[in-house]
Amino acid sequence: MQPIELKDPAGFANEFLRLNLLQGFQSLTKRDLELLIFVLLERDGAISRAESNFIVASRLRVTPAKAKALRRDGYARWRALVPEQREAALQRIVATVLTETNLRSGAKHVSERSRKDGFLAIRIEHPDDQQQFEQAILDVGALPVYERNRDVVAVRFDTLLRIAEQWGYLQPDPQANTAELKRLAPTAEEVADLLQKDLAKLRWQDARDALNSLGAKAIASTAEDGLKGLLKLVFPFLPG
Repeated sequence: MQPIELKDPAGFANEFLRLNLLQGFQSLTKRDLELLIFVLLERDGAISRAESNFIVASRLRVTPAKAKALRRDGYARWRALVPEQREAALQRIVATVLTETNLRSGAKHVSERSRKDGFLAIRIEHPDDQQQFEQAILDVGALPVYERNRDVVAVRFDTLLRIAEQWGYLQPDPQANTAELKRLAPTAEEVADLLQKDLAKLRWQDARDALNSLGAKAIASTAEDGLKGLLKLVFPFLPG
């Protein structure tokens, strides 16, 4: 296992000393100090926020449950040390969890029926990221669904569309999106229906319905390549 090495030792030490002396020496409890050290390690990058709880636990030589608790409680106690705009945080979280590897791993934790109903399994191990993603789901009027694993949330493709619309990631341009859907799924029935209409009079709802239908079908059929392209259309900042 790769040892933990600070990227900015001086910055880590200065912040640790400042916070220890801020309210008087020994004013912080042992738990406060543990959480402070952990959050500073993630802020420094010595421990990656994208790493799994298992990997973090192995590097710290604790149990995965302990690593998860450090992440959950650490950000609850010391969130001010890692300021991040909500939009930037959501982009980072989405880019981390909507990778092919992560989606493939999460798929094991939802039922076949849920996939057929268009639910995409998204694994989010970092408790703070999970909380922020859950709030994004609630903000668009949907509910996070858990079946077999509390680290895996089942989300309808339509909910991802609503999140993308709310945050301005998906532009409501029916002509541009129709052209992209034609490129991604040229033989799809939904695309054929769109192309039969007058593109000059095409409504955003028409293009959105087609996109949502194709996304749900890609999830149900586990068509990873097709789903990847659709997710990239919805969230243009996704890598690859």
